[in-house]
Amino acid sequence: MIILPINKILRRYKYEFFSVNSTTSTMDEAKFKINSVKNNFIILAEKQTTGRGRRGNKWISPPGNIYCSIALFVDVSNSDLLKYVMLVSVAVKRSLEHIGLADILFKWPNDIYCNNKKISGVMQEAYFNKFKKQISIIGVGINFLSSPINNNYQTTCICEYVNNISREKYFEIFINYLLNYFNKFFLNKDTDFIFEYKNIQMFLNTNIRIKLDENKTINGQFIGINDDGSLILVKDDQKLSIYSGQIQV
Repeated sequence: MIILPINKILRRYKYEFFSVNSTTSTMDEAKFKINSVKNNFIILAEKQTTGRGRRGNKWISPPGNIYCSIALFVDVSNSDLLKYVMLVSVAVKRSLEHIGLADILFKWPNDIYCNNKKISGVMQEAYFNKFKKQISIIGVGINFLSSPINNNYQTTCICEYVNNISREKYFEIFINYLLNYFNKFFLNKDTDFIFEYKNIQMFLNTNIRIKLDENKTINGQFIGINDDGSLILVKDDQKLSIYSGQIQV
């Protein structure tokens, strides 16, 4: 893949770009802009003061890592919502491999691991702006310079593996992959990324426990991912499609 300078990439795909030094979270920043910006846009922050992940989890956001949100002014069908998370996850994986990282795996539904340590996370929210246009906002966090300590899982960052690339250059590479995938999906309904996402899953073909909410868990064998992004769990000889939850091994 030819990597273009970020301004050429943005012009090619007609995305607007905003860079801020500090914000509560890029998801909040994007939500504020959906009534005034008319095109798809990307927000990048140097740091977040109250970064968040899925289900309101705190995303520790020191300076030096990648914190961005992508706002898509597209007609979002329910069947496509999880596809966006799959697409972004594959773009993260390809961008990491591009700079030399290996052993990249996905942990359903929204985490990316390198050498069995979390390096990135993706989240998605949908809103209607004042013109009643639905906008999908996808947040992406990628540990570039440092990795926060978490008691529930190990973490890592890009600079533990490579030190010959700047944060800005890596972000350019990531955006190049991301917008190329989105362009092919929106224009040509190209879904090659789904195959890649489905086949590089942590815990595939093992028995897992999924936390569905604060009060409910379910156990079964994880046998695959549906094309819509839901997890296929076999429990008591029945196949169940799980659309939201957290894998607990």
